[in-house]
Amino acid sequence: MAHVAAWKIKEVDDLKEAINSHPVVGIVDISGIAAKQLQSMRGGFHESVKIRTARNTLLKIALEEVENENLRGLSEHVNGGSSLVLTDMNPYKLYKLFDKGKTSAPAKGGEICPRDITIEKGDTGFPPGPMVGEMQRIGIPAAIEGGKIVVKKKHVLLHEGDEISPEVAAILGKLDIEPLEVGLILYAVYEDGYIFNARDLAIDEEAIKSQFALAYSQSLNLAMNAAIPTKETVGLLISLAFGNARNLALNANIVNDETLPLIISKGYSEMLSLASALDEDALDDELKDKVGSAAAASVAAPVAEEEKTEEDTAEEAEEEEEASEEESMGGLDALFG
Repeated sequence: MAHVAAWKIKEVDDLKEAINSHPVVGIVDISGIAAKQLQSMRGGFHESVKIRTARNTLLKIALEEVENENLRGLSEHVNGGSSLVLTDMNPYKLYKLFDKGKTSAPAKGGEICPRDITIEKGDTGFPPGPMVGEMQRIGIPAAIEGGKIVVKKKHVLLHEGDEISPEVAAILGKLDIEPLEVGLILYAVYEDGYIFNARDLAIDEEAIKSQFALAYSQSLNLAMNAAIPTKETVGLLISLAFGNARNLALNANIVNDETLPLIISKGYSEMLSLASALDEDALDDELKDKVGSAAAASVAAPVAEEEKTEEDTAEEAEEEEEASEEESMGGLDALFG
């Protein structure tokens, strides 16, 4: 049996102890991060997140030997510059924390581009010189105009997944374009019996909010149509019932405190409508004046409506809402009491 160094055995034991003492354990890639930058990141976590570095072989052994069988699956995500993440933080919050901490960085050549890089049309600010030829050699439509190097049209220089050549990296550096992202890259996280891949933790919060809002709207509509009384629908249902009851009473000419003014108003309106259809000789002077006033009011109403300000409209809507609530609570008694 091959001899195993004592420090390796101790390291594995220490790793297992650290893993077992935290409810949330993750694997993170720290490659490409300078020691000073990593130290600064650790300080920003305020002890809420601990990063434990170790050799990949020892880290895999420690994960494979823990008692929790579900947690052992994390060993499959150990590769490259992997380190251990130990925390009590929710995996989604942990992913968001690491994602926000990423910063842009210049390319040196040989890296994989994480996103599309577009060179915009316009003045580069550089004077004529060898740079125009260098830009043209890598496909950028550059030219000299007005004593400066300009890009003739918008050009996609790199696509996501492309390898960045040294020549392209040099031009990007001169244009102050940093295509790379430097930060802690989370591979996977374990919590409460489950292992979450990073892609499962990258959620669009605004899209989720919109989905909840849509679900609420649809469920409220369903409850209203099914007349299901809840804290959210009972006021609306009472208001709807009051409106339907008032319309029924009005159409059936049932006289009460609520319908009497409406019935009188309806009758008055029908009277004016009938009078306006008759010859003027059939009307007395008082009725002629009323028909004339009604006609003038109908012409002036659209003009007045156009002159309303947004503020007036908002105030009217608020007053109507308040009146509707008062009617909802007191109108039913008037209709059927």
